[in-house]
Amino acid sequence: MGKVSLVKTAEGIKEGLCKAIDLIGGLGLFVQKSDQVMLKPNLNGLEGYTNKELVEALIQLLIDFSVKKIFMAEATFGDAQMTNMFFEKTGFADLARNYNIELINLNKSQPIEVKVKNPLVMETLRIAREIFEADKIINLPNMKVHYATGITLALKNLKGILVGDEKKRFHEMGLEKAIVDLNNTITPHLNVVDCISCMERMGPRGGDIVELNLIMAGASSVEVDYIGSRIMCYEVSEVKHLDYSIGCKDVDVKTIKVVGERIEDVSYPFKKVSLERLIPAEFNIHNSNACSSCMNAFLLSCQLLEEHRQENINVYMGELVELGVSSNGLKIAFGNCCPKDIEFDKRIKGCPPYPFALRDCLK
Repeated sequence: MGKVSLVKTAEGIKEGLCKAIDLIGGLGLFVQKSDQVMLKPNLNGLEGYTNKELVEALIQLLIDFSVKKIFMAEATFGDAQMTNMFFEKTGFADLARNYNIELINLNKSQPIEVKVKNPLVMETLRIAREIFEADKIINLPNMKVHYATGITLALKNLKGILVGDEKKRFHEMGLEKAIVDLNNTITPHLNVVDCISCMERMGPRGGDIVELNLIMAGASSVEVDYIGSRIMCYEVSEVKHLDYSIGCKDVDVKTIKVVGERIEDVSYPFKKVSLERLIPAEFNIHNSNACSSCMNAFLLSCQLLEEHRQENINVYMGELVELGVSSNGLKIAFGNCCPKDIEFDKRIKGCPPYPFALRDCLK
């Protein structure tokens, strides 16, 4: 198996990046001078986005290496206008202008439908055209906990190359397995994880910042995510898409070689998603064995509501909802597990549901 490097940034972010890449073979192992290189940062909000200084340092390394072309690309949640707003407010639009490189809003992109290799739940995927124009992809996620997937690192960050309603369809089909299908179809050539300022307690936004001042790098997204999960003190069983990926790729995690810092010297027990206090008073939750993904999706959905309602709202989760349950107010089935033979006022599909679905349902 390959190597995963862990490097502290005490001597500077660029210095740490150079060392992290050198420890796994050097930049020339991953790119050639004739390559068009796409950088895929995480810009999905105004907090918990990829460190701009880290990305700038990588751009400088690629320029010094004389690659043919560099461009950055991302599709955030919401629409193309929201993505542009994130580009400007995070400073990445200025970064692109300063180095005269493209920053492509993939929410405006032409979708290309491709067949999934060895599919678990998705037979085809709608992926942005620009992905197929790149010779090499460098994945640049930020280390965070995530409401629906436990954690988000290299595997999850690739979801930003999807176009249109494809992100929503991932939730409807089953997010964890859909992430595996995506990574089995599109493979980054290098993953550089921003573990400098991380996020715990909630994610991908709305959490607390944790300063690890660390850079992680590796060729394999699965290997990087496994080492990342250990740094965050998560069990593989708590990160289903990682668990599935290890099985699909037949990865022997015991053979992963960690270079640089030792895991035990840089690990930190990240606080897991738990925000029950943010549930508005008008909501009554009827949870009959729903998994944590649905509950966490509901917690994030509450953060995205635009206004409180006067009526009682009953939200049902899980497959053991009892027939004849009577409660005053609106009855909403949240998630695919709710029984289909029970009549609810509204159903919100998804595994887990898309975070804006509750807001849209209540409009």
